[in-house]
Order: sequence, then structure tokens, then C-alpha cells
Amino acid sequence: MDLSFEIAVVIGVTLVLITGFLSVLFINKFSKQRGYCNKIIDNSVNIVLVSNGLELIKANTTFFHYFDKFDNIKDFSKKHACICEFFEEEDGYLSPLTDGEPWIEYLVTYQTLKHKVKIKIADRIYYFLVSASLIDVKSRVYAIIFSDITEQEITKKELVSLSVIDEMTNVGNRKLYDKAITEQIVLAQRYVHPFSLVILDIDFFKKVNDELGHAGGDQVLKLYSKLISFNLRQSDIFARIGGEEFAIILPHTTKDKAYILAQKLREMVENYRGEGLIPITISLGVVQYIKGDDESSIFKRADTALYKAKDSGRNRVVLG
Repeated sequence: MDLSFEIAVVIGVTLVLITGFLSVLFINKFSKQRGYCNKIIDNSVNIVLVSNGLELIKANTTFFHYFDKFDNIKDFSKKHACICEFFEEEDGYLSPLTDGEPWIEYLVTYQTLKHKVKIKIADRIYYFLVSASLIDVKSRVYAIIFSDITEQEITKKELVSLSVIDEMTNVGNRKLYDKAITEQIVLAQRYVHPFSLVILDIDFFKKVNDELGHAGGDQVLKLYSKLISFNLRQSDIFARIGGEEFAIILPHTTKDKAYILAQKLREMVENYRGEGLIPITISLGVVQYIKGDDESSIFKRADTALYKAKDSGRNRVVLG
């Protein structure tokens, strides 16, 4: 069973229990019961908050293990109206305003779903599963529970990163390319912005392997991949899609600008003289997304342009 699912179940059960305790805390007049509730909530390993949606009313001891610059909720509230001020924006994580709805109300509306939040506290990132329940309908008082899943999220992100990185060249792999090209097509359709695709291939790579051996050929791929990576923007997606064939996805880039970049890369590779390397050249095919393109059609156009470059003498760029 997925560990995050198990945690979600635990936090769900915990929320039910703590909601009951908090109801007693806010509604019941018996001081002994209130004292028991306070001890149970303070001993929880989860952050437990009470809020009216505008300000924090109560926080348990665990809250101050994370926000250790503050001694009590009054001190915290002097500087911060809401814990959501510490939320970090990222896809898949809760925002202060989610789908146009304040985050606490959103949690209550969609209680059956699993919600995660990314929080930055004093330059350190934490990840939490978060749930909320309305404990006083008349006063609109909510109980919110944050369960720390930082270790699991970091591990998951590392695994995801490893799954989309080519182990030998340390650039993206085919899985990353497939994901990225789909995303760019969706964005181009939705916002009508251009993007271009470059497919490149090392010329006569079999000769490289014959001369240097497969280990030497691998070294060539590594060093030239690194060279090309250094000359791309952070937003560009560079991936090895098979053997000595690579793809570069250029967001917000017309084919004319992509062609200029491709020529620059071609010349740079041709003139590069790394220690222990033999000179190589590359051929490149360049296309721009056009309305109606899908993952297959745009790749086929770029691949066709690449083979025209090879058929016409190699070490050149062809615009498709």
C-alpha cells in the first residue's frame, strides 16, 4: 500500500478524533474535560490549528516545533494572519486560494480528496498532508491538521527525477521528452504561443565507436551532451531519445530563432576540441508547432528534416 495513502487514512481518523475533542474544548463547560482535550491535542505529532478563516485562534505545541521563533499564537499572529503566508506555489500542492476558493473552505468542501501543501519556514521546505473540518457552524470555526510527509515527498521527487534522467549523459530521457512534448502541445493549443522542436543526431557515430570503442563512444556522448546543455536556456528541454539521437524542445520559440540556435550548436560541436575526443559533427532538423500537430506528427516532421540534413551531406541544419 502507498505510504502516503496510509498517512492519509491516519490523518483522516485523527481529524475525526481531534474535531471531537475540539468541539468539547469550545462547547463543553467542564474544565476537567477541557484539560484532557488540551493534553491530547498538544501531544499529537501533527500540527493542529483552530481558525475562523481570518485568524488563528489556537495552535498546539507541535506547531511551535516548526515555527520556533514564536512562543505562542499571540506572537505569531502579530506578524502573520495565516499559516498560508508560508505556502509555496507548486503544481499539485494547495495554494492560499485554490480554484477561486479560500484554502480552508476548499479543504472542507473536498474532504474526501487527499490534499498536500508545501511550506517554507526559515529557508527550509516542508511537505504536509492537510485536512480541515468545521467544528462550529455558527461561528465558522475550523480545525486544521497538518501531517508531516517531508521525507516521503523528497524521496518521491528524487525517484521521479531519476526516472526521467538518462543515466549516462545526465540529460533528460525519452520519458521526459514524451511528457514535455505533450505539455508543450497542450500549452500551445491553450495559449496560442509558439514552440519549436529540434532533433539532432551525431554524424557517423558508428565510426566513433569503431575508433574509440563503446566506452569511448559513451564518453563522447557524455561530453557533447554537457556542451550542448550549457548553451541552452533553463526553460529548454534537452533529452536523449535513443542511441546518439537527441531532442531539444524550445518553449516560446519560433522556428527562425530555433534555426539560429541549431546553427550555433552545430558550429560549436564542429569546432569543439575536448581532451581525448575525436572531432565530430551533428545534423539537425528544426520544426515549429503548427495547429493540429500532435506528438507523432511534430516528431515526424522534425525527424524528416533531420534525415534531409543527413542526405544532403550531414553537418547541417534543415528547417522543416
